[in-house]
Amino acid sequence: MVLSRLVFASVLFLISHLGISSTSFRQMLIERLGRNGYLAAYSIVAVLALGFMILSYADRPVSRYLWLPSPAHWWSTYVLVGLSFVLAVGAFSTKNPTSLGKEGELGTEPRGVICITRHPFQWAVVLWVVGHMTSNGDVASLIFFGTFGLVSIFGTYLMDMRMAGEQDRAWAVFAARTSNIPFGAIATGRVALRWNDLWLPTLLGLAVYVAVFVGHGWITGVGLH
Repeated sequence: MVLSRLVFASVLFLISHLGISSTSFRQMLIERLGRNGYLAAYSIVAVLALGFMILSYADRPVSRYLWLPSPAHWWSTYVLVGLSFVLAVGAFSTKNPTSLGKEGELGTEPRGVICITRHPFQWAVVLWVVGHMTSNGDVASLIFFGTFGLVSIFGTYLMDMRMAGEQDRAWAVFAARTSNIPFGAIATGRVALRWNDLWLPTLLGLAVYVAVFVGHGWITGVGLH
């Protein structure tokens, strides 16, 4: 019963993100509620859906394990989550046209983590998800963390479609110089990664990661191995 509630909560979370924020339904709501009204309403729905999902996961039963986590799984998680924090911090410390309300930065030259992927925060979440799925292995955790992964991966493509429709030429120029798939634009020679642009997000990201690692038990109620 509790696992069914988690599935239901996860579906609601998916719908609130993929079915509203990145589709034509979003524009219809903006026209009716105004941009600020839409942002307020969407934020409330998103927070409620997230809260329901977290509470459902917290009440989960000891479900079937698809694999039993080992020290190798835990160390993989430490590395993946550490990288996710670096990428996430880079998403907010670099001019990022795909961030909410930052469309005016489309004309800027791609720098830092934007050279790696034009959706650094979404891919940071994917790394975080894979890391946590690796070190858990139970069905409930796969549903919970996997939902965030689905939202992030499909969200990048829906975001690209929305930006292409709203920004047209400016987006076409930006998209031609960057890639959604990490390192895609670098591998094809469309952009050059400047390593000196990465030292700050790397240091800040690792600092935040260490703080969260140390306080993980206090923040989530789950101690680390």
